[in-house]
Amino acid sequence: MSLISSTALGIGLTVAGATPAAADPYDCSTWYKSSTTAAGTCTNGTGEFRVYTRCDRPLARDYTVYDPIWRRVGTTSTAICHSGGKPYGADIQVH
Repeated sequence: MSLISSTALGIGLTVAGATPAAADPYDCSTWYKSSTTAAGTCTNGTGEFRVYTRCDRPLARDYTVYDPIWRRVGTTSTAICHSGGKPYGADIQVH
């Protein structure tokens, strides 16, 4: 058996023996709940997620905030800008 055939067989056995991984949260959306708060939710999958957003502060450096709590699918996550920051670029982080 050639090296290429052996490698292909080994790869095929590895893929065939793999177990399906849990599906990360998906069908996620974000919105701005107020002038200081970004929110988000995921409606399908398993695992946990949290929303994060950039915060724009006039005359100061922008910063990123995350919901400090990982949330379960079907719940709402929020990230709050402090010090006069306005949220922009909200997104979802999953794990």
